[in-house]
Amino acid sequence: MTNAPDAPKTIVLTDEERDSGVMGDKKLYDAIEAFFTDGLVVVENAIDVAIIDKLNRRMLQDTDKLLRGEGEVHFNHLNTNAGTKGAAAGGNLSQVPPLEKEWLFPEVYANKHGARIVSNILGPRPEVHFIRSNTLLATDERQHVHADIRFEHPEHPFAVAFNTCLIDVGPENGTTELWLGTQNTNLTCHREVGEPFISDKSLEERRAVRPPIYPRLKKGSIVLRDLRLWHAGMPNPTDETRIMLAIVYYASWYKNGVVTPMPESLRPTIEALEEHSQIKIATQWVPDEGYNYLNIKFSNNFSSTLTPWVWEAIQHVKTVKGY
Repeated sequence: MTNAPDAPKTIVLTDEERDSGVMGDKKLYDAIEAFFTDGLVVVENAIDVAIIDKLNRRMLQDTDKLLRGEGEVHFNHLNTNAGTKGAAAGGNLSQVPPLEKEWLFPEVYANKHGARIVSNILGPRPEVHFIRSNTLLATDERQHVHADIRFEHPEHPFAVAFNTCLIDVGPENGTTELWLGTQNTNLTCHREVGEPFISDKSLEERRAVRPPIYPRLKKGSIVLRDLRLWHAGMPNPTDETRIMLAIVYYASWYKNGVVTPMPESLRPTIEALEEHSQIKIATQWVPDEGYNYLNIKFSNNFSSTLTPWVWEAIQHVKTVKGY
């Protein structure tokens, strides 16, 4: 008898659970257990696909704008040939989703299932300090295996990435390579302090214990990932752009300092989202006049304002200014 292939734990919600915002107690138990064991859990059927399809169509319009240079264009500098071909060759465009009232769906930006799991892991009223997406264009390049945290950090959960892909994904169109169970490693596994990349020695040692996986994810699923988990973007040889929302929750005690600029007119909408799922969305209120969310600059400062020296200590590293 052969063992089943490794895969992330997937919690499948019924339509009733999805729409009510309340999953069964055992499903919540299993989700939290999987997160602490693997550093990641998938919740399937967490968002109505009609909402996902609508958002995907809208965001693809913005993708075209960014590729025409209309906005702050940032490609992640993690592809294997970034040094010779440039970051754009990796096809990983960091894109801000439409921060407009009609597009801020509670099912996405204040998803009750995601918020409930995260709150049970990080504590009450987790804080959103990062609202962007990874838009994977057609590319034959992959990323280096990396962790999003590149500085001295707590060795227990303090931040959770909430991801949802706007199309079905699998190995054929750029599903993320995941190294389950690596969330409890630390900077000794990196090539050097300040770099996100995992050393070849650490990769081979981990591969012998638990090799990476390439999961299939249905649209409407959410993925909750410990921000410390090793992972890597993969090639997308298709002509279909794959957008994956990335909303990062932090524990309220951690005090990350990044805020998302939002127009004053969105204040009631954001406050309603916060109340909907008992979360906080860290915002910088700015005038409506001249506001364009596509001009929001990328920040990879995931450190705590309580320990500013950990960020200051890596400023000499070339990629810190924006990978």
